[in-house]
Amino acid sequence: MSWNELEGLSFELIKKIKEKNKDKQIDIVICVSRGGLFLGKILSEMLNKPLAVISAKYLGDKYTVGTISSIYPVKGRVLLVDDVMEPVVQDIIKVIKQNKAVTSVELACLFYRKKNKNFVPDFSINEIHNEIWITFPYQTECLKEHSY
Repeated sequence: MSWNELEGLSFELIKKIKEKNKDKQIDIVICVSRGGLFLGKILSEMLNKPLAVISAKYLGDKYTVGTISSIYPVKGRVLLVDDVMEPVVQDIIKVIKQNKAVTSVELACLFYRKKNKNFVPDFSINEIHNEIWITFPYQTECLKEHSY
């Protein structure tokens, strides 16, 4: 995927979010590090909302989740953002909802894997139907610079 393709998909996603949220305001965007950092930055700027980061590591069939890093209060309506989401994102949602000031968590991603019939993010661009690996431009740049 090129930077231009990534930017185009990001703008397509923000359009969907803005169309659905005309009456309701998102209070904060939380991106999942590392894959959600680029998308989180774009969405927080376009929505004019603060950005927080939650660290998480995908280990097979679940996430090991760290803490939320933010200089803004994490409260109200949260938009959780990542480049690719899978149903195990529920592990991250549980950590966010431990904060009693959070009223809801909505999911936004560019791609998602529908490993069970009940998992569909609130906002997405494409469903991945198999186990393909998507290489984002921020991954290829890192690989080029650090080839061993």
